[in-house]
Amino acid sequence: MGKVVGKLDYLNTLIAATEKYDASPSTTSTLFFIIPSHLQQVKSLPINQLPINTMVSITTIQSSNATALPASLPNGLVAVFIGATSGIGHSTLKQLVNAAKGKSPRFYIVGRSATASAAFVQELRNNDASATFEFIERDASLLRDIDHATKFIKEREEKVDLLFTSTGFISFEGRIETTEGLDPSMTTRFYSRALAIQQLLPLLNKSQNPHVTNVGAGGQEDALLMDDLDLAKPGNYSIARAAVHSATMFTIVLEKFAQENPKISFVHSFPGLTATRIMYRGSSGIVGFLLKRIIAPLINTFVSSSVEEVGARSLFYATNARYTVDATAPLSTPIPDGLDKAVQSKGGVFLVDPKSESADSEKVLGPLRGHDASRVSEHLREIFSRVL
Repeated sequence: MGKVVGKLDYLNTLIAATEKYDASPSTTSTLFFIIPSHLQQVKSLPINQLPINTMVSITTIQSSNATALPASLPNGLVAVFIGATSGIGHSTLKQLVNAAKGKSPRFYIVGRSATASAAFVQELRNNDASATFEFIERDASLLRDIDHATKFIKEREEKVDLLFTSTGFISFEGRIETTEGLDPSMTTRFYSRALAIQQLLPLLNKSQNPHVTNVGAGGQEDALLMDDLDLAKPGNYSIARAAVHSATMFTIVLEKFAQENPKISFVHSFPGLTATRIMYRGSSGIVGFLLKRIIAPLINTFVSSSVEEVGARSLFYATNARYTVDATAPLSTPIPDGLDKAVQSKGGVFLVDPKSESADSEKVLGPLRGHDASRVSEHLREIFSRVL
């Protein structure tokens, strides 16, 4: 119990600090947003009134990944990872390579620097001589680079069994623009992911059991500024709003993909606070110093989950029948005893919370379906048409 109280005391201190500096949206809203909403809501509750929610045991997940998963993976698995050079994607890929050992899998890894990732890729090769690894040196913050990467894959493969995306960073410098006129924080979390899925749909539909698993902010959706979806108008951009827009638009687009491609299992998960570099990677100056040297270490020590645990959970979402559409569920890893099938959103997407349980965003997504969802799809088409 003392450990829980310690976490809450720390959260209260952090939230109080963000509230103190509420006049500075470029820093404050960011710090507040990275604390999961379920923790924000309990920060003032007495310890005996804290909500008790179920959680899929990490032991159950790791056992399934270690024993049942290797037996259920097909020979010649083709997997595409965008964002696997560090953090959650890195951990998920390593664990999948272990599970697929000896089955001649083929992996495509999209990342910014082949040189920086060379040691990691060699480690993967050393782990499984039957596997093929292709590193595609492209920047996920640029749509043209993602377009090039997907074309590279389509020229070489007849199917894709798994597309896994986990790219993203937090900009502490306000809204900045790439050479394509888009904010890179929103691009990595929404636009480039949506483009990768769209471009690889033909290959995914040729798989017997296709999965598209996305680590982002599924279940954290909220209202959108419909007249400024890319937050380009002065005064509209904040880190919190960019995160909300990216997550909400992505879920809306995933639901459209799910309805048009019922054979594909789409997952949008929210890992909660995780010990990665995302909190400070896009920061500089005094804000960067505080985040990297003080706030991030405290969160990583006392609050966040390890990348190994979140990677195991993410692999579970990408391969287990619990998060697979009914049509192909028999081809996935069996659901462990004691667990029920996860519930899809009314739009057909598995939204998964940090506890590996189904997240319910219907109060937000319900009113958005229809005209607003069509506007998001139109906005995405306009962006792709302008940039590509």
